[in-house]
Amino acid sequence: MLLAGLPTVLELMFGMWRATLALPDAALPFNFDLLTENGKNIVVIRNADERIRCEDVTISGDSIFIKMPVYDSEIRAKVERKVMNGVWINRGRKGTPIIPFQAIHGITSRFFISHGPVASAEGRWETWFDPGTPDSSLAIGVFTQIDEKVKGTFLTETGDHRYIEGVMDGDSLKMSVFDGSHCWLYLAKVSASSIDGMFYSGNHFKGKFHAVRNNDVALRNPDAITTVSGLLNFRFADPDSNLVSLTDPPYRNKPVIIQILGTWCPNCMDETAFLSAYYNEHKADGFEVIGLAFERFPDFATSSANVKRMIKRYKVEYPVLIAGVSGADNVMKTLPAIKNFISFPTTLFVDRNGRVVKVHAGFSGPATGAAYEKYKADFMKTVKALEE
Repeated sequence: MLLAGLPTVLELMFGMWRATLALPDAALPFNFDLLTENGKNIVVIRNADERIRCEDVTISGDSIFIKMPVYDSEIRAKVERKVMNGVWINRGRKGTPIIPFQAIHGITSRFFISHGPVASAEGRWETWFDPGTPDSSLAIGVFTQIDEKVKGTFLTETGDHRYIEGVMDGDSLKMSVFDGSHCWLYLAKVSASSIDGMFYSGNHFKGKFHAVRNNDVALRNPDAITTVSGLLNFRFADPDSNLVSLTDPPYRNKPVIIQILGTWCPNCMDETAFLSAYYNEHKADGFEVIGLAFERFPDFATSSANVKRMIKRYKVEYPVLIAGVSGADNVMKTLPAIKNFISFPTTLFVDRNGRVVKVHAGFSGPATGAAYEKYKADFMKTVKALEE
C-alpha cells in the first residue's frame, strides 16, 4: 500500500515500522505506525501504553519530514520503499543534537531476543543512577513483566522516566523510550535480587545504574522539598506580549495554581495535559491557573512559538507566561521567594490572600500508575480546600 499523496515510484508502506537511533555506543529502538486518515498522513509513535500522534508529516520528493507534536524536534529521512534513512534533530536541546535514524517496515518487535527469559524485572526496585559518584541519585523502578515483555518506569524526585518498554532476553534487560524529547536506553543484567546496567540519554550522556528489590523504598515527600518565603510577585508576558501579574483583577481573592514548567520537559507536558483538562472542566468552581514557562533559549520569539504549540496541543485555556530561561538558579533568581527549587515541573498552590500554602516538586505522570492516581487525589483535595 502506498502513502497518500506520494508518487507511486516511492512505494512507502503503511503499517508498523521499527526505528533505531544510533547512539555513540548502542542503538535505541522504537516502533511507530504510518497511517492515513482522510487523506492525511499520520505517524503514531509507540511506547508501552502511550501513543503519540504526529500529524505534521510532510512528503517532498523521496523524503519524509515528521515533526513532533509538542517538542521542537523532527525526523528527516529519505525513503526507499521499506527503508527510511535520515536523522532526528532535537532543537529543544542546546547544541541541537542530531542523531542518525533508520526505520524498516514490517518489523513489530522493539528489541530482538535470542533466549527465553530466565530472570524477572517484575516489582519495585531501589535504583541508584551513577552509584558511588557525586552525581548519584535515587529512583524507584516499577515494572511489570509478562513472558519476555517488560514495561514500567523509574520515579524520581523531579518526575518519572515516562513510558518505558522492553524485553527480558535471557537475563538481559533491554528497555527504551522515545517521545520526541526523551531518547533513553537501558541495558542491564538481572539476577534474582539486583539489576546492573547502563543508561544512555541521547548522544550526550551515559552512566551506570544499580537496583535492588525493595518494596518499602520511598522518595522524599514532594511537598516538603521546595519552599516559598513571603508573597510571590511576578509580571511576565504571554506569547502575545500581554503582561500578566498575580495581582491582576482576575486573580484577586481567588485560589491560584502556579505551574512552573518548560515546553522542553516531558513531565511538564504530562502535568499540562492533566492540569488543562482539570481546569477546563472545573474553572467555574472559582480557582485560576497561571503557567510560568522557563524555556531553553532566551529569545522571546522562539519561546513564544514553543508555548503556543503546547497551548494548542493540550487545549490550554489558562495563561502561560514566558518567565525566563530554564535552570533551577534562574527560577530562584527570577522568583526570589522560592527556595531550594529542584524540579520542572513544580506546582504552587496560592490561597485567596496570596499566600503560597503548598509547593509540590516534580510530577508523577500516567506511566507511574498508582503514584499518578495518588497525585491526582492529593491535587483535588488541595484545590477543594483552597476553594472553601
